[in-house]
Amino acid sequence: MKEYQAEAIRNIALIGHGGSGKTSISESLLFTSGEINRIGKIEEGNTTSDYNQNEVDRRISIAASLLHLEWANTKVNILDTPGFPDFIGQVISSLHVTDLAISVIKSAEGVEVGTEQTWELVKKTKLPAAVIINKVDNEHSKFFETFQQAKNRLSSDLVVVSFPAKEGLNFTSVVDIVKMKMISYGEFGSKKVTEEEIPGDLKAQADKLREELIEKIAESDEALMNKFFE
Repeated sequence: MKEYQAEAIRNIALIGHGGSGKTSISESLLFTSGEINRIGKIEEGNTTSDYNQNEVDRRISIAASLLHLEWANTKVNILDTPGFPDFIGQVISSLHVTDLAISVIKSAEGVEVGTEQTWELVKKTKLPAAVIINKVDNEHSKFFETFQQAKNRLSSDLVVVSFPAKEGLNFTSVVDIVKMKMISYGEFGSKKVTEEEIPGDLKAQADKLREELIEKIAESDEALMNKFFE
């Protein structure tokens, strides 16, 4: 087994309301990194993390699952935590051993009870945190409305780092604010990804969001803030 130094290990917990897609995201991460060769589905009971028969039968996560992958010579441990409040103890335990919490929110439903409950735990433990607005291929997806809701109800520090070029059933690509490129995806499970210039009708929005991202980063350091104002 390959050995990793402590500085090359990261622990990440996926948290959020039940049914927000944490297990499916875990599955996609494992597939993209090459740890597994097919993407399992909750409906078929063949995902990597929901291996317990009770989880397979009920199609929900009951216990936190520890998964791992390697990315950029770093071992990333992923804790896929349950979303239902009956199993909140699993979330509490997981957050005690993680470097970063990622809250998964459904784009159509927005911030839910489980979202707020688990986010309160993040604030209590003072963990670095991020948000994934998931299921933007849902026909009722409302990405920016959900983002604003999360900003109002979870943290005013939230900023967009990528957003869907098109939502709903036509979703195939995102605009990456860091790279300032549009990233398009091939068929499900193909791993085909292409980068292209941001379309003209999205460029102004991307520029505005990039300015907000840079400003938020600059706020974290006085030297950066002075450079930003200059």
